[in-house]
Amino acid sequence: MTRQKKHAKNIHKRNDKVFFDYIVYFFTIATPLFELPQAYQIYTNNSASDVSLLTWSFFLMDNFVWIIYAMKRRVMPLLVTTALYLLIESFIVVGILMYR
Repeated sequence: MTRQKKHAKNIHKRNDKVFFDYIVYFFTIATPLFELPQAYQIYTNNSASDVSLLTWSFFLMDNFVWIIYAMKRRVMPLLVTTALYLLIESFIVVGILMYR
């Protein structure tokens, strides 16, 4: 393979990586936001009767493991996602405790 072909192949790989990075960044922000309807339901109805405290508490604790992992590995998108999950899931657990 010529030097020019190798260079072109490397540029193509970098472009794929950059494109995939944007997809990852989108899901980094969007995925935790899908928990907002649960929080909205709890706080607007002042009821958490159909929501599992055990499940959401586990999700909340799970975030601490992922935050430590993301910090140790220096994976910023994972750290951002987990921090968003932590915030939203904390809000949900507090709502469950208030309205069960």
